[in-house]
Amino acid sequence: MQTKAMSDLTVSAGEAARRLGVGPTTIQRWVESGVLHAERTPGGHRRIYVTELRRLIAANRPTELSGLLADWLDVLMAGEPRKVKTALLAARQKADSWAETADEIASAIAELGRRWEAGACRIFEERSVSEALRRGAALCAAEMLCADHAPRVALFTVEGERHTLGLSLAELVFAEAGWRVFWLGEGPPSDEIEPLVDKLKPHLLVVSASSVTRAAAVARYQAELSRVAARTRVGVVLAGSGAWAPAAKAHRIVSFQDLRCLLVELPRSKARKRWMTESQARRTHSGASSRRPG
Repeated sequence: MQTKAMSDLTVSAGEAARRLGVGPTTIQRWVESGVLHAERTPGGHRRIYVTELRRLIAANRPTELSGLLADWLDVLMAGEPRKVKTALLAARQKADSWAETADEIASAIAELGRRWEAGACRIFEERSVSEALRRGAALCAAEMLCADHAPRVALFTVEGERHTLGLSLAELVFAEAGWRVFWLGEGPPSDEIEPLVDKLKPHLLVVSASSVTRAAAVARYQAELSRVAARTRVGVVLAGSGAWAPAAKAHRIVSFQDLRCLLVELPRSKARKRWMTESQARRTHSGASSRRPG
């Protein structure tokens, strides 16, 4: 039986491959050649030490960064929401859309993730960056007004996932497209997804998972999302680098341009049709009320 200590300090070969951006066969070759140190469970499965991953990531990172990436890292690491807002608005003026801006910032977020994996970014720094970006993006989004009966979207991660930076940028893409956003951040337990949908009545759920979250946990969460979506007819978007399984009734995106294109296509989707049906019903009801004799 795998001990808790081993479980906490190691990851599977598949998870190691995702974190390092290589194939499983490469991990196997590195272990066999001694590049990576691994242990075997009683069942014969390889477990790779997290410290080994951090060592490899640190060894392959550039010692210095320059240009736009370095500028964004400086802004984000300062941890000041209003400075982040100013930088976001300046970047948006140079881009065609918030989606383009978000993809630009995503490279800085990826570098922060590599720093965290390599042990070069402390937990408090990562959380400071997350909060500054969340608040800065929220300030920008608040300046984009939406209609009273705009379509609604809930943004959150899978349960136990702490990486919410991508959701902060997704809020900007949705706000620009005229959606009303419920930003929930770190995901609720899977048994709360259904009450969440019943209360907020979103037309779309955007759920993010990173490669840090174990595949089994992502699969369990996805199964509940699928069950709730089937009952409530809410649309589902699966985002991030997590181990999402292919799903016929869910949209899979890996970039903010993907998200923007999806929002263009949504008028022909169930989520948008549901919103349009509700809007038409409200207009009909409002018109009937106005014609009633006083």
